[in-house]
Amino acid sequence: MAINSRTKGANFEREIGNLLQEALSLKNPVRRILEQTRTKELPDLKLGRWCLECKRYGAGSEPLDDWWEQVVNATGENEFSALIYKFNRRPIKVRILASTLNSQLPANIKVDLLWDDFLVVLKERFQEDILIHESSPTN
Repeated sequence: MAINSRTKGANFEREIGNLLQEALSLKNPVRRILEQTRTKELPDLKLGRWCLECKRYGAGSEPLDDWWEQVVNATGENEFSALIYKFNRRPIKVRILASTLNSQLPANIKVDLLWDDFLVVLKERFQEDILIHESSPTN
């Protein structure tokens, strides 16, 4: 039985939320933003100041430019963009701006991290966002 793309996308969003909750030992779950199906410029998930767009796709190895534009458009001022993507038989990767890691780098350079590396970045450099998430009653 074929699975439609909306269901596949929602399942991947839930999977990423669960992976974040487990890896970061979060008490509050990382829930899908259900309004994003009706409102164009909302991310799939939020973790503190991070706006997360999740894309699960069959064939391929590189994310589409439109995917990156989607998460950038959903990211507000003083927030961070992350495109989390996975293709069949490929590891989960995360695209972020290099300037998020080092403010000395040009603002338009993007870097792709393996999922586990992104988790290390969150744990080591973005504890504030984990605390924001844990203290938020609307998760």
